[in-house]
Amino acid sequence: MKIIIAGSGKVGNTLSQRLAQEGYTITLIDKNHQVLEHVCEQCDVMGVQGNCASMPVLQQAGVADADLLIAVTHEDEVNLLCCTTAHGINPNLHTIARIRNPEYTQQIHALRDVFALSLSVNPEKQAASEMESLLRFPGFLQRDTFANGRTAIVELRVAKDSKLRNVSL
Repeated sequence: MKIIIAGSGKVGNTLSQRLAQEGYTITLIDKNHQVLEHVCEQCDVMGVQGNCASMPVLQQAGVADADLLIAVTHEDEVNLLCCTTAHGINPNLHTIARIRNPEYTQQIHALRDVFALSLSVNPEKQAASEMESLLRFPGFLQRDTFANGRTAIVELRVAKDSKLRNVSL
């Protein structure tokens, strides 16, 4: 699978490293030549210097035959434009954009097809939701949600003398 990552900050660097270790073909785009060069050497990935929302830069990165583009620059608007432009070049491309500004939440959802987003991620919102869940349910050892948060499966520690011990659910 060929993956393009736009932005070589902490998230882009970590994604590049982990996905390259898993055997994916990674191309990293960033404006900063020094940061890009460092990450490419460290992670053994290809690098393209330039504006990730620019068609020539995306074409140089190989977006025409890529499977996935992950836009994690520090600017929401650039991430959206990058995904939209990349999808215009390659309609089969899946796109993920990091969108931090809560003002965009409603319109991102309403205009998902216009922006050509397969998925949008707001790390601050997700972290806040996770913290709220931990505070609401402090006894859960682990909690995973399904169906857009409508269903959850949890892991609890059951005392040896509990009536719930050895009871199948």
